[in-house]
Amino acid sequence: MKKILFFILIFTFTFSFSQIQTRTIEVKPGQMGKFIEMAGKKTKKFNNQEGTARFWTYEILTGSDAGKIWRMQAASAEMRDNWSNDSEEVAYWQKNVAPYIANGSVNGNYMWNYAGPYSHNVDSENQNHVMMLIYNYKDSGEDDFWRFRERIVAARKAMDPAPKGSMHSVVCSSGCNGNVALILFEYESWEDQQKYNQENLPKMIEKYNELYGNDAYEQDGNKVDKALTENGRGRVHLRFIPEASSD
Repeated sequence: MKKILFFILIFTFTFSFSQIQTRTIEVKPGQMGKFIEMAGKKTKKFNNQEGTARFWTYEILTGSDAGKIWRMQAASAEMRDNWSNDSEEVAYWQKNVAPYIANGSVNGNYMWNYAGPYSHNVDSENQNHVMMLIYNYKDSGEDDFWRFRERIVAARKAMDPAPKGSMHSVVCSSGCNGNVALILFEYESWEDQQKYNQENLPKMIEKYNELYGNDAYEQDGNKVDKALTENGRGRVHLRFIPEASSD
């Protein structure tokens, strides 16, 4: 089985950290606005400078965690080793942000690597509506799964004009059961996503088949279906919250 190479994360933002951590936060009923305000103040105060961990914040719109916050931290291994619960940053969070969290509910600590060759970075301005596809693939299906993702990137790059809004692929490095990958597509809105599916998706499939042969998209997609574990496919929508994220 070939070794898949993964690289650092570049979403609607750019940074040079090797480790990505995500967690889910439940906000008290009616307090989402205050949570976003105070999390934003904390983030702008402590997480915009060089040499600090960076944070990006999303509201989960669908699924069993709808209404919760999905918060992403990017930090180097050295930063994690030197992390202290007695820091001014942690004290500020506990005093100003934690009161808006339901029963201290911060769950799901996962680590991720960015799959650079299987991602497509383009103009992402105002692309705050995110569709996240969730896959769990078998060890035996690794090649088929990532070949399909790589070819989709090539097809998107061959489109003229290229679709606006990036497509990012990340793979779980710790905390997950099995091989878990997330594919995140950026749009401006629900309507923009619908427009992409109606207009650009058929063009991407056409390019895919031009590059790799008649019906290649369908054939490779069938291989991916076989590569996945039982119930190994999911979909969640998110809203990126720039005012509660690092610049």
